[in-house]
Amino acid sequence: MMNHAEDLWPSAAYYQQVEQLRGLIGQPLYVVEIDSTEINAGVSFTGKPFVLLAIVDFPRPDPYRQLCPHLLVLDDGRGVNLGRVARISRERAFAPAAEDIVFSNQEFVENVLFAPRKLSRALVAATSRLALGEMLGKQPDTLLEKM
Repeated sequence: MMNHAEDLWPSAAYYQQVEQLRGLIGQPLYVVEIDSTEINAGVSFTGKPFVLLAIVDFPRPDPYRQLCPHLLVLDDGRGVNLGRVARISRERAFAPAAEDIVFSNQEFVENVLFAPRKLSRALVAATSRLALGEMLGKQPDTLLEKM
């Protein structure tokens, strides 16, 4: 019988990190948020700490839309889904020590942020065609069929 525990979403490591975050409620933390569009992805470093007020269950998690089962409530009045967070650290926003990183979205960091890039004329053309088609009201499915 095969063990498929590593295939579960979210992983056991995710839940361990959530429990570690629960112990930091009321403390200032540096949150690196994911900025993602249909054609690119990056991160946003504010450089200032936010006080973690609470961690609440998110009622509609969806791995395909990067929505995890938990939402952070921050002191600036926002709720941020953990699926939209690349990293959370204590002490410093930039280049934190490994022991100061309390949450890391490993899947995003490894498979998107630091993944090898393949930039080619064909990829630029296809992406441009999709973006232009969307602006003109075309469905992506019909645009992909013509490629």
